[in-house]
Amino acid sequence: MSGLTFGRVFGTEIRAHWTWVLILAFIAVVFGIDLSDGTAANWSVGLAYGSSIATAALVFLSVAAHELAHVKVARRNGQMIPVVVVQLLGGPYVMEVKPKTPGEEIRISAVGSAFSLLLSLAFGFVAVGLSVGPFNIDQAPDGLQAIQFVASMVAIFNLMLCVINLVPGYPMDGARLLHGLVWSRTGSEETGTAATVRIGRYTGILLMMLGATAVALLDAAAGLALIVAGWMMMASSRTMDRRRSLQGLVAGLHVSDAEDTEAARVPPQLTLDVFAGSYLAERVGAAALVERGTELLGLIGTAQIRRIPRRSWTLTHTSDAMVPIAKVPTVAGEMDLWSALEVLERSGLDALLIAAAVPVALVTRQSAAKVVHERVEERQREMIAQGLAGRGRSRGR
Repeated sequence: MSGLTFGRVFGTEIRAHWTWVLILAFIAVVFGIDLSDGTAANWSVGLAYGSSIATAALVFLSVAAHELAHVKVARRNGQMIPVVVVQLLGGPYVMEVKPKTPGEEIRISAVGSAFSLLLSLAFGFVAVGLSVGPFNIDQAPDGLQAIQFVASMVAIFNLMLCVINLVPGYPMDGARLLHGLVWSRTGSEETGTAATVRIGRYTGILLMMLGATAVALLDAAAGLALIVAGWMMMASSRTMDRRRSLQGLVAGLHVSDAEDTEAARVPPQLTLDVFAGSYLAERVGAAALVERGTELLGLIGTAQIRRIPRRSWTLTHTSDAMVPIAKVPTVAGEMDLWSALEVLERSGLDALLIAAAVPVALVTRQSAAKVVHERVEERQREMIAQGLAGRGRSRGR
């Protein structure tokens, strides 16, 4: 996951998504112009842009606090989130947290919006206090007017953040909250997932319809924002639906069932052009172990070589691009395959080491895909056999 790293809080690495550069710049410039040219106020340029920058900073901190509330409650419930990328809507914690009970999921998903509501009330109290105090805010010194303006904007933003995140569609918190509620009521996590995916899809369609109406009759910018939000929600619902289908296909399988029996061993001096042409040409999602004699050095796959410009492949060796073997995650052979695939997804690599395997063995994206493909073919054969048997019984009658 990309982003600027700010440090660690509650044992979780905090990063800011690159889109914040555009978001914060937009807030600072638009508010700065309005506050300095008399549109919203008539302050000095310094005070106007200082207030707009303070607003932008508090908006970012509000979203970060929203995400950290999830992290804190998740940690209390025994869930560890290695990395959080702070983005405007939809926290990545949605994919990271694996609740053991519906109550745990409800608590973790609801706390973000609850904390945003508390922030909205706190900043709103400051804004209202300055507005209804012993003096007329319009006649107050510019400094107090600036504080009241910043508090008002941040209060409104946090209220919007609270409400929008409760929308029942991925990647919003409301999707996880709905999932937990349905899970609690039915006792089935799969039923909760199916209901959340379906409602998220319908919500996305509704938002896109509202957006199209807004573009035609009201405000084009707001309408386009609703269309984008609806499209994002529908796309996220499709992704979760595919994940649900994949989880069903690998149910009952273990890491040992997806072991890559054809994992290549390559020398560290091999150039990337030769490696890509000879080892990866027809093995999408495969990986190779880098070895010097009997010494295991690292892992290399598509994820590593695609970061290097193709023009440099002839001069770059596998030892330059590989991931050191100590940094490659290890999974047990008896671990269920779905959990291992989640580890693989988070790692960003093409393979994981299988613990205690002799010789050293891997489970790769390619070997997992092969197992899934075999499961799909098996299900298709079963469906065909059932269909033929059903027609045979009908003829017998």
